[in-house]
Amino acid sequence: MIHYTIGFEQANAHIFDIKLNINFPLHKGQQFYLPDWIPGSYMIRDFARNIITLDANTKGTSVGFEKTGKSGWQLLENVDCLEINYQVYAWDLSVRSAHLDNVHGFFNGTSLFLAIKNYESEKHTVILNASLLAKDNNWIVATAMPAKNIDSNGFGKYVSDNYQELIDHPFEFGQLVKVSFDVFGVPHDMFFTEAPPRVDWERIAADLKKICETEVKFFGDEKPPFERYVFMTFVQKKGFGGLEHMASTALHCSFEDLPLISENSDKVDENYRTFLSLCCHEYFHNWNVKRIKPASFIPMSLNKEVHTELLWFFEGITSYYDELLLARSGVIPVDAYLDMIAKLYTRVMRGKGRYKQTVTESSFDAWTKFYKQDENAMNAIVSYYTKGAMVAFCLDQEIRHKTNGMQSLDDLMRVIWRDYGKTGRGLGETQVQQLVKELTGQSFNEFFDKALYSTDDLPLKEYFDRLGVNYQQIPQYLATEKGGYIDKPKERQPLSFLGVICQADPLGAKVSIVFEDSCAQMAGISSGDIIIAIDDIRITADELDKTISRIPLSTQVSISYFRRDKLYRTECTLTHSDDNTVYLSFQNEKPADEIVKWVLG
Repeated sequence: MIHYTIGFEQANAHIFDIKLNINFPLHKGQQFYLPDWIPGSYMIRDFARNIITLDANTKGTSVGFEKTGKSGWQLLENVDCLEINYQVYAWDLSVRSAHLDNVHGFFNGTSLFLAIKNYESEKHTVILNASLLAKDNNWIVATAMPAKNIDSNGFGKYVSDNYQELIDHPFEFGQLVKVSFDVFGVPHDMFFTEAPPRVDWERIAADLKKICETEVKFFGDEKPPFERYVFMTFVQKKGFGGLEHMASTALHCSFEDLPLISENSDKVDENYRTFLSLCCHEYFHNWNVKRIKPASFIPMSLNKEVHTELLWFFEGITSYYDELLLARSGVIPVDAYLDMIAKLYTRVMRGKGRYKQTVTESSFDAWTKFYKQDENAMNAIVSYYTKGAMVAFCLDQEIRHKTNGMQSLDDLMRVIWRDYGKTGRGLGETQVQQLVKELTGQSFNEFFDKALYSTDDLPLKEYFDRLGVNYQQIPQYLATEKGGYIDKPKERQPLSFLGVICQADPLGAKVSIVFEDSCAQMAGISSGDIIIAIDDIRITADELDKTISRIPLSTQVSISYFRRDKLYRTECTLTHSDDNTVYLSFQNEKPADEIVKWVLG
C-alpha cells in the first residue's frame, strides 16, 4: 500500500506538508514523478515547480535521492521501505491546481501526489489531517474519493484503487455550504465555498436534480455510472470555469450566477443559466470524456502532450448538449435555449480565426494555441468548444434530415456509450464518421469534409429554416452586443464600428483586442493602446462604441492614444462591422413541431 498524509498547518504560507510512505522494498534507480498536466486541461503546467523542499529517509536514516528532470526523481540506493517528505506551495486559485489559505483549501492530486513509476496500479490511501485552524473553525471536507475512516467533518483516511483514480478526486475543505439531492437513488452533494447570503439553495438542488436525471436518461441508463457525485463550487465576484472528474467536478462561478430567495423562481435569468449550463456541461463529461475517451488517451501519459483531433467531439458535443439538456429537463423554455445558442454562435462569428483554422486543427493544437491564447487569438484560431457545438448542431440536424426524423445525434451518443464508454474502448480519430455511417446507412463524407476539415462556414440558415426559425447574421454596433433570441427579425442599417474591444483605464479606453480588417486595425491601433480622445474630445471605454456609432460611415476621425506612454495620433476612416451577430426568432407565433421534437426530444 502507498500512503499520503496531507497536513496544512502552514496555511498562512500557502504550503501543504506531504508525507509519502511506501511500505515495501524499492531498488536503486526507482523513479518518481509528478504529472506535468491535468486531464481535461490541455496544457503543460509543470506542477513540480511548486515543490519547495523534498527529502527521503528509511526508518529515520537519510536516503540518497536526485532529480532526473523537471518533474522526476530517483532513488540512489536500495531500501526496505521509504518515507518522502515534501512541501508544495499552493496559491493558484483555479480548478486545475491547488490553493490554500486560512479560510479554505483545495487541491487536485496532480499537484500534490508523487507517483511511483511502475506502481501506479497499487492501492493508494490519503490521510487528510485536520489542522487547529480547521478544528477551531469547524471546516468540512468535500471530495468524491471513497472514505475509509473519517470523522464527522470528513477529515481522516480515504482510499483509491490506483494512481489514476487517486488524482481524479479533488479535495475542497473550509466553511462550506452543503446542498444534497439524489439522482435515481445515487447521492449528489453540492458544496459552495465563500457563497453569498440569501442564496436559494433549494431551487438550485431542484433544478440540478432535473438536469442530472435528464442526462442519465439521455444515455439510456437506470442510474449514473458512479456511487456518489460531488459538485465543488468556489464563488467569486467574477468567476467562471470547471474541470470534470470521474465522480465530481470543480467549478468557479460568480456571485450573480446564483439565484436569491427573493427572486422569481419561475424565471431563469441569463446569469443563472450560465451556472446551470456549466454544471450540465461538467456532468455530461461523466460519460463523454471520463468514460468515452479518445484512443490516444488510453493509457493516459501525464508527462507529455497527448494530441487528438477529437476535442471537437468531446468538448464540442458536450457544449452542444449542456444547453440543449437544460431545455429538455424543463428548467428553461425553448426561447431561452435559442437565446443561448444564438449568443454561442455569435462568439464563433466574431472571430476571423474560423477562416484560418479547422475545428480538428483547433483540437490537435489545443496545447499550444487554444490554451495559450494572446490578443490575436480571435483573429487566428477557432474554439473547438463553440465551433464544435455548432458542428454538433449541424450533425444532429443532418442525421435527422437524412433519416426522416427516425434517428439523431442522441442515438449516436447512446451507441458510443454502449460500445465504447461501457467497454473502455477508445475512439479512433475518424471513428465518429464511421459510426455515423453505420447508424444511418448513409455516407456523411461531404458533411464531415466541410464541417471538420475545411474553414467554410456551416449552412446554419438552412438548418434553422427547416426548424421554423429565422436565422439572422447582422452587423454589431457595440462590443458588448451578444446576439440572442428576439420576438421578430431585426431591421438594422449598418452603423460605424471601430472594431476593438476595450477595458476601462484611468486614462481612457485600453484596447485589448483589435478585430482583423477593422478600421481600427487599418488605422494602426493595436492591443495595449489607450485611446484617450476622438476628434480631440476625451473618451472613456463606456463611451467609445456609442460615440463612434453616431458618426456617419466613411467619415474620417482623428484618434488620439497612448502607446508605451507616448502620445500618438492617427486618422481613421470609419467602416461597419462584418455580419457577425446572430439573432434567432420563431417564424410563426409558436414553435413549429420540428423544433419541439428537436429541443424537447
